[in-house]
Amino acid sequence: MPVGALVLAVIWRYLPGGGGIPNAGRPDYAGIGVLALGISSLLIGLTTKGVDSHTWTDAAVIGPILLALVLLVPFVLIENRAAEPIMPMGLFRNRAYTLANLASFFSAFRLFASVIFLPRFFQEALGHSASSSGLLLYPLMIGMVAGSLFTGALIGKTGRYRRWLLGGAVLAAAGSALFLQLALNTRLTTMAFWMALIGLGIGPMLSGLTIVVQSNVDPADLGTASSNVTFLRQIGGSVALAIAGMLYSDAFTGHLREGMHQAQAAGTASALPWLSIIGAGATFLAVLFLPAPRRNPADTTNASAPLSSLV
Repeated sequence: MPVGALVLAVIWRYLPGGGGIPNAGRPDYAGIGVLALGISSLLIGLTTKGVDSHTWTDAAVIGPILLALVLLVPFVLIENRAAEPIMPMGLFRNRAYTLANLASFFSAFRLFASVIFLPRFFQEALGHSASSSGLLLYPLMIGMVAGSLFTGALIGKTGRYRRWLLGGAVLAAAGSALFLQLALNTRLTTMAFWMALIGLGIGPMLSGLTIVVQSNVDPADLGTASSNVTFLRQIGGSVALAIAGMLYSDAFTGHLREGMHQAQAAGTASALPWLSIIGAGATFLAVLFLPAPRRNPADTTNASAPLSSLV
């Protein structure tokens, strides 16, 4: 609430009012409505599978997911005809844009698996409080911030992005693979190193993929294209949690005879690394086939340095 109040005060004081955008066109109300309904249905189905003890064939899971898939058809038709589409379908003919969105989708597998299951492990398996588990997650968060900032700086200096994004995927995969050794007696300092590796691998995707998109689409599409990278990351996270819930549940049940805490450790050691490794591998492949930028990424980085730093 205090942060929100401060933001509102800054907007009220400093943001220009403007006189309206000439020839802005009619908002894509139909596209917004169908997209909201489709995404809501998808999230309901995935959340039901990831949280409750349902199978993929249960009506509460498969029904909303099928509805979301069916709604893709009218959504594409609407977007192809809208004067100002919320998600221009023509952008997907751009190979760099499509691959960057795929990489963003799968990068969420590492991010969401880590920030959800590590605090759960600290609290349920090791007995830490919620605030303490948040502090123990700091190596991951510091790694993410450092990875994002350094990647933006390196892209600005070299004018290249693929090598740094590929390196991030490798670091994240290495850190995730180390968590296959996770046990109740694993030292927190050891886990801190593993988390830092994952964070350093996730960070480049947060700023780097935005730069990839901004370097390869027309200036008129910058806003829509950049927001879609974040949007696909959120959807990827929801899919990841549904899959991770299944992996965690299977491992937890299989080790329950060894004790509750040991079963919780085994669940984390299964869900987090495997999901993260799959996400890192898919991200690596998507980045590997990225084309050369249409515009110098250094120019994009310099022009949007404040935004890249915040991301």
